This record gives sequence, C-alpha cells and structure tokens, in this order.
Amino acid sequence: MDTILACLSACLPCFPDLASPYVFLNTHKYKIVRLLGEGGFSYVYLVKSNNNSLYALKKIRCPYGSNDETYKNAMNEIKNYHRFANSKTPYIIQSIEEAIVNEPDGSKTIYVLLPYFEKSLQDIINDLVLNDRKMDQDEILKIVIGVCRGLKVMHNFKKVGSSSTTVVPEEEEEDLLLPAGSDDEDEVVSNLASGTELAELAPFAHRDIKPANVMLSAEGLPVLVDLGSCSKARFHVKNRQQALTLTDFAQEHCTLPYRAPELLDVETNARITEKTDIWSLGCLIYCCCFGFSPFEKLEIEQGANLNLAISQGRYSIPSDKRGYSDDLIAIIKQCLVLKPENRADVDTILEAALSLTRSQAY
Repeated sequence: MDTILACLSACLPCFPDLASPYVFLNTHKYKIVRLLGEGGFSYVYLVKSNNNSLYALKKIRCPYGSNDETYKNAMNEIKNYHRFANSKTPYIIQSIEEAIVNEPDGSKTIYVLLPYFEKSLQDIINDLVLNDRKMDQDEILKIVIGVCRGLKVMHNFKKVGSSSTTVVPEEEEEDLLLPAGSDDEDEVVSNLASGTELAELAPFAHRDIKPANVMLSAEGLPVLVDLGSCSKARFHVKNRQQALTLTDFAQEHCTLPYRAPELLDVETNARITEKTDIWSLGCLIYCCCFGFSPFEKLEIEQGANLNLAISQGRYSIPSDKRGYSDDLIAIIKQCLVLKPENRADVDTILEAALSLTRSQAY
C-alpha cells in the first residue's frame, strides 16, 4: 500500500502527499480537504484550519526559481493583494498570509492563503441559464455597484510619500507585467499634496473582469478576485515591441469574450487606460442579464468571429429585454463604446447604478 501511495504522489505532484494531507504555512497547520481547481503551474485547495475555518490555499510551482516568469507573476499577484489592503474595501480580495518555499532542486513553491467563497457570479449565472430563470434587476445593480466600488479603488489608487505606510517602492513597479509607460505618462499622472505627504495618482486596472472572477461573500457582496493580471492602468505604447508585448499579455491574461477592443491587436502609439475594465464590466452586466457575454451570444447565435465582432464593437440587445429597464440597458451601452476615450469611467457607471437603485426604491 505504501508503494502505491508513493507512486501516486510521484505521478500527481499537484496533489499533496496522500499519506499526510496537511500543509504547514509559516506557523499554522491546515488540513487539505480537496482540490478546487488548477491551471498552468497553480493549484487551489480547500483547506481547513484547527478551528475548522475554511480557506482557499493557492499553490504555485516555479520550476526555475526566481528567474521563472511564473514566479514574477506570482509575486506581482501577492503585491496586488497588499497594494489595495489599506483601502479596507470588502470588494477586493485580500490574502491572509503567504509563504515561499525554496525546494532542494532550485525551484520555488509559493503558497497564498485566501478567503474561501462558495460561489462565483459565473456559478450563479450558469444555474440561472440551466433552469431558464433570470437574475432580478436589483441583484444585478447590487453586483454592478460592488464591482464598481472595487474598481474605483484600483482606478483611483495613489502612491503615498515616505511618511506613510502605504508606500509602493519603485522596484515593485519595475516588476509589473506590463511594459513601463513612456516619459509622457506624466500627462495622465497627477501629484496631489496632502499635508506633509505627497499622494501620486497611480491607477491600476484589473484587466480580467468577468463573472468567474467575481465571488459572492457570505454577506452577498461581490468580491473581485484573481489579481494576477492586475497591473498599471495607463501607459503610452511607444514602439512595436511594446505593442506586441501587451498583445501577448492580453492573450494570456484577458479572457477574450470580455477583452476590450484596444487590447486585441495593440497599436503603436496607443494609449491604454483603465477604460479596459469598463468594457469588460459592460460585458459582465450583459451576461448577468442575458446569460452570455454580448460577443459570445453573437458567436452562438450567428457564428460570428469573436475577434472581429469585438474589434468592431458589434453586438445587439435582444428584442426581448426580459423585463430589464431601459436605464440598465443604457449602462451596458455606456460601457461598450468602441473608442476608450468616449467610454464612461467607473464613477459615471457607479453613479448611474446608484441612481437607478434609488429610483427603484420609490
């Protein structure tokens, strides 16, 4: 029996040692309940603490140590968990603790302990579609408001001067996934003096807003998760190499049916901003209403090419709006504007959703 267990452990490295289903994270011991999901070099387990609290434990294998691209991406993800922690927002996931293990073969294993959520927004939408039911408009607005509040923290993020504990060191910025912006990035970065501190607007974008990356807390609040794609929001693409780098990044990290058109085939001299999240948000709201993103729906019903439909901003609102108000449909349309400079910002969408909620209350 021991031989069989040893063979299974060797053949299935994504699972913990079957003879000892526990993991020690710093000074804490967790029992591994089951594998929740996997992708690439990462695995997510449901774990239980000594007091029976449930958590999600993310395990990331970095075969080439600190020189591994997986390692750099994982460190960026961890920095993002801490980056937005001071906002104390319940709408962005925060890590509980992390550990980096140096393996004997020179590789590294990174563990990140996260809150455990039972359901994602995608799970809820799938259930509604299977049972031919729809989401109530007030529930959709609750999700929109929560997602917007989370995005507002990212889009309005500020680096604070050295007298504050919220400093983001310069070397941390150099580790980000996206190429650095040009010198004229200063056009979109402002310095705000506040007492003896200097607060510098340094917006971030999530880059992969979709129903699967919105979890529902025990209180029913939407929580933005998977911060691995989150990076500096604004920069000017100066040359073809930067354009190719960003296109490759988007292909890997930004889910196609929710990807903004300016990220499909990035052009030289393009200016990328946080408006990419607003486009994705429009797709998410549409999905809440009609069960699929607008471009997935076009692909299913008409066999449309996703890339072409997105690049042209070609989608349609069903003639049967399922009882959703014109005001809610208008919010979708404000998000799905082809040119990012004409697209609404997060404050505009948030205010529209709040106004619609207030009007429904009367």
